[in-house]
Amino acid sequence: MKKNARRTLGGIALLASAALVFTGCSGGDSGKKEGTSESSGSQKETTLNIGSLLPQTGALEHLIYGPQAALKLAMKDINDAGGVLGNDVNLVVEGNEGDTNDPTVIAKSVDDIIKKKPAFVLGAMGTSNTNAAMPKLTEAGILMGSPSNTGIALSGINPLYFRTIAPDTVQGSALGNLIIKDGHASVGILALNNDYGKGLRDNLEKTLEKNGSTVTYGATGKGQEFPEGQTAFSSEVSAVLATKPDAIAILSYIEAKQIIPELAAQGFDLKKLYLVDGNTTPYPEFDKGLLEGAQGTTPGRTVGTDFEKELVAVDKDASKSLNFAPETYDALVLVALAAEKGGSADSETIRANLAAVSGAKGGEKCESFADCVKLVKDGKEIQYAGKAGIGPLNDKNDPSTALVGIYKFGADNTPAAEGEIEG
Repeated sequence: MKKNARRTLGGIALLASAALVFTGCSGGDSGKKEGTSESSGSQKETTLNIGSLLPQTGALEHLIYGPQAALKLAMKDINDAGGVLGNDVNLVVEGNEGDTNDPTVIAKSVDDIIKKKPAFVLGAMGTSNTNAAMPKLTEAGILMGSPSNTGIALSGINPLYFRTIAPDTVQGSALGNLIIKDGHASVGILALNNDYGKGLRDNLEKTLEKNGSTVTYGATGKGQEFPEGQTAFSSEVSAVLATKPDAIAILSYIEAKQIIPELAAQGFDLKKLYLVDGNTTPYPEFDKGLLEGAQGTTPGRTVGTDFEKELVAVDKDASKSLNFAPETYDALVLVALAAEKGGSADSETIRANLAAVSGAKGGEKCESFADCVKLVKDGKEIQYAGKAGIGPLNDKNDPSTALVGIYKFGADNTPAAEGEIEG
């Protein structure tokens, strides 16, 4: 993916609490104060075992490449720096979150994960998949951390869940402000019928209407959303174009691969098309120039050239989709630092120390596991300032500040970074 120089577009308020520690863990008081450097378990666990729950198949499969590479890179960097508590981090199980329309896939993966008893599971990537996996993983006492869940309802949902990306309140507002800045007075919205699509739509709609723009199709309460996995969109495209919008926003996953050609076939000017994190990816299969001028937003920092080279060095497929790679890398580093600070690599100890190593108590800023772990071992408070550019975790287990990247598609149908908004 080509990278352009960043430029700040403006600020957006992150609609989340600014408190600086996690809420208490369900299932009783451990007797330890949260955020301390003490182990919450009765026995110290000296090996950090982790699992992953990423989309190896299904509608989100096209987004696995960056996170998969970032997980490998983070493990390498941590282990090269001496590991956690003197031992290498181990990836003991790799689950598949699959599709929400086939719950048997994720159910089996969750069972497989629980059998391996990792302290931390990276994932799921999809908000609906996280909701599906969370009950059993929480019951088993396993910490979850997602690099990509933007569903608003997940804020503060569970002490054993955190994320390294901002909720859709930020992206929805950023996308709306981008559309308004481009001068569009009416917008059609093609949105998935799930928590992700509807949550983004609701916040996009609020921002548009607040600034005098009208949603001509797909508005809240109209029942015009489409289901995950739909493959034909002739009727939906005809319906949205009949409302004569100035611009169209597609809030989807892989379904955009069918929607975009249909919009072009029915005569829509794709320079007035706006995408989101679930579909702001390269489209090499499209005719050259088809998407040139279209724009998209993606929560999180844009991936710089040096970081991309590091990712490709551990996984040659990384550049197929770099979305959520910085957030994945930071999730694992935060977990590793929390285990080191707490003196034990169990889920509860990690949970109790996550906010502190993210900077909730202030402390000295550090940008790598190697630098941060030295400070932790010296008994110092730290703020891990990693790849994604997020602020300390707040009391809802969300980043207190975060970035939204703005992208524009070139003639090769690949999105290139145009700038970032800090929320």
